[in-house]
Amino acid sequence: MDLDALMKNLGPLQDTLKKADAERANTVFEGRAGGGAATISLRGDLTVTRVVLAPAAAVAAAGDASMLEDLVLAACNDALRQYRDRFGASPDDQVQKMLGASGLGAMMGPLMSTLGRKPT
Repeated sequence: MDLDALMKNLGPLQDTLKKADAERANTVFEGRAGGGAATISLRGDLTVTRVVLAPAAAVAAAGDASMLEDLVLAACNDALRQYRDRFGASPDDQVQKMLGASGLGAMMGPLMSTLGRKPT
């Protein structure tokens, strides 16, 4: 591995990480369940910012809390699935996606292999 080349690319890598953080912070996923009976807003930092239950869902539940809980759970899982599809399922996946998007995957491959991770 060429250490000089690696050091030269630290700046672009830092830029890529900053862009990825900004993209994640500005991304909102809308998880839905029950045909829109429950909607969850999930930010890219994995903060739930909104839970909406349609009035019809509350009426249909008629005191059945478990039905509403299932709707909220399904909407959360839908939003999390969208997050994983966009950013990766694990921190390693997320790093690999960022490296690939930045064009640094090929150069970082030897380093990632040394760390026991697959290069992009």
